[in-house]
Amino acid sequence: MKKTKRKEQGRAQETKNRDVALLLVSVGFLLGGIFGGLAAGKLPAETYIQQFLQTAAQETMKPSLWRELWVVFRWPGAVIVLSLLPWVGLTIPLLFFLRAFLLSYGIVSLTVGTGLSGILCAGLLFGPTCLLTVPVLFVLGTEGLLRKAEETGSRRQTVFRAALCLLALCLCVFLDQVLVPPVLTWFLKALAAGT
Repeated sequence: MKKTKRKEQGRAQETKNRDVALLLVSVGFLLGGIFGGLAAGKLPAETYIQQFLQTAAQETMKPSLWRELWVVFRWPGAVIVLSLLPWVGLTIPLLFFLRAFLLSYGIVSLTVGTGLSGILCAGLLFGPTCLLTVPVLFVLGTEGLLRKAEETGSRRQTVFRAALCLLALCLCVFLDQVLVPPVLTWFLKALAAGT
């Protein structure tokens, strides 16, 4: 009876810790997104965006594999490194703030400078990366915060989550290398022909 009660209390504490960790990274991400959107209104980047769109419409822009690996793996890698260092409760939410700030700034700048076509362009540019890397970032950030809160835990679950995250990141690199450049070039050429 006592063992069952202890197990239930342990599970309840694990759930509470996971909820608190998820709340910390979510608040950091939300605040970063808000401030990034506000900053895009104050610091416009329309000239850079117009130059990028003109260049992308003329030729297929395919980033090198090494650059793409850096773009995809830098944020999850930073979360893993920060989870091993002290002050995790401050540094990981701050990293989430910075990631959301830069992402929001880029998306809002692109859409403000070009209107509806900018929304579609932002979806092509940031879509695969955001749909795959942001959830991975949340999984790793929550695990990083929990690693300090709970020294116990199933290594099997941790390895399984890490393998899923690695698979998602590799899929993101594949999509950004193979699918996004030709589709983006086609879209921008169609956009340029329509104007």
